[in-house]
Amino acid sequence: DEDNIVPNITDYNTILTLAFMSSNAYYETPKNNKDWYNLSSPWNNNGNFDLNKSTDGVRGQIFVDNYNETMVIAIKGSEAGSTSTNDKLNDNLLFSCCCARISYLWTTVCDCYKSSYNCNEKCLELELYRNDRYYKQTLRFFLDIIKMYPGIENIFVTGHSLGGSLSSLLGRTFGLPVVTFEAVPELLATKRLHLPMPPGLLKDYENIYHFGNNADPIYLGTCNGVSSSCSIAGYGFETQCFSGKTCVYDVVRDKGWTVNILKHSIKFMIEQVIGGYQQ
Repeated sequence: DEDNIVPNITDYNTILTLAFMSSNAYYETPKNNKDWYNLSSPWNNNGNFDLNKSTDGVRGQIFVDNYNETMVIAIKGSEAGSTSTNDKLNDNLLFSCCCARISYLWTTVCDCYKSSYNCNEKCLELELYRNDRYYKQTLRFFLDIIKMYPGIENIFVTGHSLGGSLSSLLGRTFGLPVVTFEAVPELLATKRLHLPMPPGLLKDYENIYHFGNNADPIYLGTCNGVSSSCSIAGYGFETQCFSGKTCVYDVVRDKGWTVNILKHSIKFMIEQVIGGYQQ
């Protein structure tokens, strides 16, 4: 056995820094960017990654400490920009029961739907493993990154929303510590990809933590149904369970907030939720 270095999830500054990195993953460069969060020592921004050398795929940022010992890979989530089409397709593939076949009015994102309450599970698994889907893209960029930084001893992964879920899948694949923020529940995708998890994987080796607030319907797994804002926007979210451990900020009880999709943004999580619990 080897001892692994993992993030101190009980430390406020550690969680805040990882949340900053998750937010920065959405942006190509900090230059002239008012939404970029500057990081304190020992962290440096070593540049962004774009697996496809384009703007329509998995993207994020790489952060390495001053000692070149620890790296944090931050993966961006879904956005309304250039990657929105592929983001939505992969959201619907990963987090719906069967190709986002919510009703007969929906256009499915794969051909695995057979009939009412009947879906081809093997077909779904093969869809998730396709080279042009985000899971395989995430694996490829990770392998490219570790070739670029051969001396790094410790690698953490973080991300927000879809990026958080992809971080979790990547962490399970390679045994990496993961801290996510407002991730979409990814247990169903984890099982369909047959990734290591308890009881086959000892709990001591499972270092995946999902942070979120209970006013965010996506994190709660309740942003579904015909009248939900997610469904109206074309997202067929149906999953409700996480793998790993969850840390839920009870803002509904503590602050009297109501459940609203606006509570899902990483900026809101940083400034209103994590910042609001600083004491």
